[in-house]
Amino acid sequence: MVKPDIHTLAHHLKQERLYVASEKQLIQRLNNEVLKTAERLYRAAWIAKQQRINLDRLILTSAEASPAECCQHAKFLEDTQFVDGYKTLGFQESIYGQFLGRLRENPRLVASCLVAGERLNHEHTQGVIHTVFTSLYGNCIMQEDECYLLQVLRYLVEFELKESDNPRRLLRRGTCAFSILFKLFTEGLYSAKLFLTATLHEPIMQLLVEDEDHLETDPAKLIERFTLAQQERLFGEKGTDEYRRKVQVAVEANEAKLVALVNTFIGYLKQNTYCFPQSLRWIVSQMYKTLARVERLEVGEVRTMCTDLLLTCFICPAIVNPEQYGIISDAPINEVARFNLMQVGQLLQQLAMSDADGGDPRHKSSLSKFDKMCVAAFLDVVIGGRAVETPPMSSMNLLEGLTRTVVYMTHNQLLALVCNDFVRSVTAGDQLREEDHLALETLIANVPQSRTTKSNSLELTPSNTPQLSPATTPANKKNRLPIGIPSTLTLLYWLFI
Repeated sequence: MVKPDIHTLAHHLKQERLYVASEKQLIQRLNNEVLKTAERLYRAAWIAKQQRINLDRLILTSAEASPAECCQHAKFLEDTQFVDGYKTLGFQESIYGQFLGRLRENPRLVASCLVAGERLNHEHTQGVIHTVFTSLYGNCIMQEDECYLLQVLRYLVEFELKESDNPRRLLRRGTCAFSILFKLFTEGLYSAKLFLTATLHEPIMQLLVEDEDHLETDPAKLIERFTLAQQERLFGEKGTDEYRRKVQVAVEANEAKLVALVNTFIGYLKQNTYCFPQSLRWIVSQMYKTLARVERLEVGEVRTMCTDLLLTCFICPAIVNPEQYGIISDAPINEVARFNLMQVGQLLQQLAMSDADGGDPRHKSSLSKFDKMCVAAFLDVVIGGRAVETPPMSSMNLLEGLTRTVVYMTHNQLLALVCNDFVRSVTAGDQLREEDHLALETLIANVPQSRTTKSNSLELTPSNTPQLSPATTPANKKNRLPIGIPSTLTLLYWLFI
């Protein structure tokens, strides 16, 4: 009786061993698929953000970037080839990896360096800001990167806005490190896209349906849109009381339509505050709390800055260019509709400023028709509640259990950031606080001052674009690194060309 039982037990153990081995193989195969998918995601995100920066460069600074140059740049990005960094860096790859990993984990130092670069008027500061977002923090795809970047933004409020003589003017220019990073962050934030789509889709579609006339509220500009014959037909003989009366009637009719549209936008804004991104709510709250403690700034002025930030850098750009934000995709926007969208955006901004400086005199008549607290109520919802020191964790983290082990960066970006340019200039300058200066000197001590490459070109071309792989690693496999990755690099695997 014992012998058959032993045979049965041996059979079951063998079957169990085969089952466990099969499950291990399946898990390993799934992990490999996750790594490959994550790698494709990182590559696509890197290229997409570079394309967006290239497009903004064409639209906003066309004098410095010709259409032909931007088109060529876009073609280079489409043909990007990703290559392991050790093929160019050799043994120095681990040095750069350790530097970038430790810099990434020190948001205070990152913010301090960016502010110091701006004060030194360093020519590559804006490029370095883009590199910080797209490379150092990987376009904030991972939850950990998002938390780090939010802390960078908080320190920028403290080091840049708080110490500025006129922080509001600095914000409105849109060229400071905080404004640029805030814009890059909101453009790629998934929860921000959901909020903008939920809030703006319906009112924008309503405006597109009613886009027959330019909603011009300036009498002089209204008249300029008509030929002399049309002016005489619509308003009568120029210079007469009848002419002026009819022009005023047309202006008032446009104001009434515009006010109705803006009220619709404000209504949807209030209606969808429940889905306002928690990460943006946190950084605006931190900004309010930090600046409200500044003696020279009144609370009303700080509130205006927070509202201005939300409207100027987040909501109004999406109103004016809804296609770029994915809010509408199947409805064409003609010249009339675009003008009216701009009018709505401008009026919303004026509402935000009306309490502080009276707003634009040209919109005074339109502004008088609004409840002065309509935008303030939206801000109260955003900055209300208890302010916490740590950035919020996303409630919908689809990449939970993964950690980033790579960084994507071109050779010229590395040179501008690390080798003999930005970081070393900041270290040599006198704009860093003592503790930050000491931390940066320690970080950069072992980093080579210059690097000779196989190619003399430092441009973003297919031949010198980086590949970093693997893009992610399952959290429970962090220490099981592929062959060739130093065991000290558990977070960033520095690979680039």
